[in-house]
Amino acid sequence: MRGARPLQGVRVVELAGLAPAPFCGMVLADFGAQVVRVDRPGSPGDPSPLARGKRSLVVNLKLPQGPAVMRRLCALADVVLEPFRPGVMEKLQLGPETLLRENPKLIYARLSGFGQSGRFFQVAGHDINYLALSGVLSRIGRSGENPQPPMNLLADFGGGSLMCALGIMMALFERTRSGKGQIIDASMVEGTAYLSSFLWKTQLTGLWDQPRGQNMLDGGAPFYTTYKTADGGFMAVGAIEQKFYELLVKALIADPRRKPIWAISITMTGVVLFDFAADFIDGPIKAYLFDVCTHQDKERGLHYHALFTGLGGALGYLLGAIDWAHLELGRLLGTEFQVMFFFSSLVLTLCFIIHLCSIPEAPLRDTAKDTPPRQAPQDPASSSDRMYEYGSIEKVKNSYVNPELALQGGKTKNPPAEQTQRTMTIKSLLRALMSMPAHYRCLCISHLIGWTAFLSNMLFFTDFMGQIVYHGDPYSAHNSTEFLIYQRGVEVGCWGLCINSVFSSLYSYFQKALVPYVGLKGLYFMGYLLFGLGTGFIGLFPNVYSTLVMCTSFGVMSSTLYTVPFNLIAMYHREEQEEQRQQAQGGGLDSSRRGQGLDCAALTCMVQLAQILVGGGLGFLVNVVGSVVVVVITASAAALIGCCFVALFVRYID
Repeated sequence: MRGARPLQGVRVVELAGLAPAPFCGMVLADFGAQVVRVDRPGSPGDPSPLARGKRSLVVNLKLPQGPAVMRRLCALADVVLEPFRPGVMEKLQLGPETLLRENPKLIYARLSGFGQSGRFFQVAGHDINYLALSGVLSRIGRSGENPQPPMNLLADFGGGSLMCALGIMMALFERTRSGKGQIIDASMVEGTAYLSSFLWKTQLTGLWDQPRGQNMLDGGAPFYTTYKTADGGFMAVGAIEQKFYELLVKALIADPRRKPIWAISITMTGVVLFDFAADFIDGPIKAYLFDVCTHQDKERGLHYHALFTGLGGALGYLLGAIDWAHLELGRLLGTEFQVMFFFSSLVLTLCFIIHLCSIPEAPLRDTAKDTPPRQAPQDPASSSDRMYEYGSIEKVKNSYVNPELALQGGKTKNPPAEQTQRTMTIKSLLRALMSMPAHYRCLCISHLIGWTAFLSNMLFFTDFMGQIVYHGDPYSAHNSTEFLIYQRGVEVGCWGLCINSVFSSLYSYFQKALVPYVGLKGLYFMGYLLFGLGTGFIGLFPNVYSTLVMCTSFGVMSSTLYTVPFNLIAMYHREEQEEQRQQAQGGGLDSSRRGQGLDCAALTCMVQLAQILVGGGLGFLVNVVGSVVVVVITASAAALIGCCFVALFVRYID
């Protein structure tokens, strides 16, 4: 510092103590104050650098003349710096009230750990205790490890010494106007809490709302942390701003524009195959369920299928909601995405093994090779056109259930006409679909509307949470606060989807108990209505807590889509079987039999068609409107339209 120092001529009396008070006195001395340190008899003084620029005076305050010497010294001083616990100076008749009567311009600074009042004011402590009480210690350290104090810099020297020095400076400035001294109570706990004001205030913005070690400025971001180097040292990286981040990437990667095309291609292929397998397995499962179970077991199976679908969805969303990057497993596998794919592969492999080992299947014998050809009786009504009936691909039964009968030539009593198996072609399949009865067609349309509404919300829900509810920006730099806030919103969105899946499972379990009271029509209508109202509410009034609560309506819709339409399919077929049985008793012929497999397949195809509509249409709507809020509004509108459709056009059987 050039020229006269700002505290030149200011006289300070510092009572010897531990590090915080000596450091405060050193700061005052460095800026020109004349600091006299009062030491105890027999003490070696202060050999540390904190004694820089000070003079020492030994005074025995336990002797009668000791306090008198101190009063004469303080009468000529501008500042007294006292580091003792409350009440010590008062016992010596050297309290602030006594000294201020003798020197009204005196600034009496009291520097202590817990302050002059409160629950702990008489308790001794150290830096780590003050940090803990201020709350700051809980925010310092690596994720998954114990909190680590930054030596004794923060509470002792930051919240104590420097805050006390600042208070002395302001009191000296105020004295130039009023001519009066004052008492300064510098608490290390309160000073540390004051220094951490930015930390607590920015929790609401998403900057410090993650657990310890998982925020942008505490080592939780790859561009603001330390890395171990090859020589055993460490390198600190702080590239928060976009231009510095680009320089870091440029230095680490020779050509950042080069893309690993082969890796992208393999990833896309894997995702397509994985999605294909996950989506298209649903139809065969329901077809198998309908083919081998009684009507009561079909209903029970559908409810259990929806229940386990919800539990599986909850597990998947839970994996996405956890920040694996700061856990040991995430560090071991590399990224949080690798953790999620690892668990997906593990669950898929486990379920595959269980599936192979669960139900042994007897091989189907080719009876055409083992038995001589027999001329099947031709029924005039069973012409070749009959295979074009809707769903005729299914329900071609093999009468050789017993392998021994097959070896005997297949001699059974009263072989049914349906024994003659016909080949299903693409042409006949399309004809069967085009000849779909009206009530099946209405059910498929309602299913399409429902899945369009549901997928419109679910596929973009996390993006809605990040942008609309949390006001983040996915297009900003990945090391910006806006992007980190968006990521936080996405994580909370995953928790919302997890709530949806859990509630879907619970609703599926209790859904059967509601059928006698409201019927399938009531369940169908209620599912669409609650979903439409819930999505409309969060679209009009986006809020974190209300949105999470409304995620329960998503679960109602999910369970409804997985159970009610297929229950209706089962009831349609049950009704048709009764009609066929009555026709058979009356001598009529079964010329309109449909297979349940094709019915399930047609209904399941509506899910894929809804994905095409959502994928092709919502992106365009978002670009036109400029906000993803249109996503939930569209979902709400589609659900309410579907609500009217299921009430007016879908056929129900009492």
